[in-house]
Amino acid sequence: MTYKEALLFVGKCLTLGIHPERATEVQTEIRSEKIVWEQIVQLSSGQFVLPALYIRLQRASLLSELPSDLVEYMEYLTGCNRDRNLQILNQVKDITSLLNRNGIAPIFLKGTAHLLLPLYDDIAERMVGDIDFLVEETDLLRAAQLLMDAGYQPLSKFYPEMLKTEKHYPRLTNFNYPAAVEVHRQVIIPPHDRKFKSTEIIRDKQKNNGQLEAFVPSNKHLIIHNALNTQVNDKAYLQGDINLRQMYDLLLLSRKEDPHEVLKRFAGFHNHTNAWLATASMVFDKPVGIEYDSNKRLKLLNFFLLHPSFHSVYKSIIYLTWRFSRYVTLPFHAIYRKDMRAGIWFRLSDPDWYKDHVLSYWNYFKPQ
Repeated sequence: MTYKEALLFVGKCLTLGIHPERATEVQTEIRSEKIVWEQIVQLSSGQFVLPALYIRLQRASLLSELPSDLVEYMEYLTGCNRDRNLQILNQVKDITSLLNRNGIAPIFLKGTAHLLLPLYDDIAERMVGDIDFLVEETDLLRAAQLLMDAGYQPLSKFYPEMLKTEKHYPRLTNFNYPAAVEVHRQVIIPPHDRKFKSTEIIRDKQKNNGQLEAFVPSNKHLIIHNALNTQVNDKAYLQGDINLRQMYDLLLLSRKEDPHEVLKRFAGFHNHTNAWLATASMVFDKPVGIEYDSNKRLKLLNFFLLHPSFHSVYKSIIYLTWRFSRYVTLPFHAIYRKDMRAGIWFRLSDPDWYKDHVLSYWNYFKPQ
């Protein structure tokens, strides 16, 4: 079973909630005995969609077609994820209550926002890493300090002079809670944040159902952020990556609003967003609700799916080119930008930065 075959099989399974008629196709594929379950588990785990895969197969009454030990394993992991998400929702309540008492109303983003909507039939479907939320830029430092006063600790040093070069405060952790927290002033990395401003998200936010003043972005902004977070922040467009977890979110968001129309009306990153829609359509086998304009990038993605080793080399070249180009561009920008000068100075004067910088290369290239 090739990587592409495994990816498309998982993708088809994830569409069963929208296309229940595909259950017969999935059943036929399983009974063909061509499915390599170890590969499916590895792919869906690495893409953080294994609980969603389990739930979609369960609701389509297809679990009886799987090996019993695999079903037990998937059921156990899904249960663990459900418990963790319930804890995260309680953590969200505590964060919101703390901030509300101090006049701040957070706007939760990405996976946390989707849990709060709720976007999923079962909250166990979504694997959530961090709790991300947006506040007014003038409230960012105060919100972070409130969390630190409540027991959260930053994972890296922060210098106020560098605020304009970062989209969020350093990640905060608290051993009493399951998830790390990121307090955002913008949702897209600078300088691209000028094309999708946090002020627009704050203006159009929607109230979460509950007693507390907690919000999530509008459906339109959830779709835009979904595309840009993957294609721009995570550099998936540049590196030719596929992010199934974010793609599954897009599939479910398409039931609330037409992503093609939303992204077509959005003024920036047409190539990036259209490629995202095209990739989702390919992986999910042209599902209802996801349309796109003609896109040549699918040829490149198909090549990478058929030749993973070439994709790995390509990504390494892109990564090294990007890292080494920053060694040149950052000092140049520092000539006329005070925040850049401050950022370079604080990093170079911090002994821990050198170790972390070397480790970043190791973490990227270490064997999976």
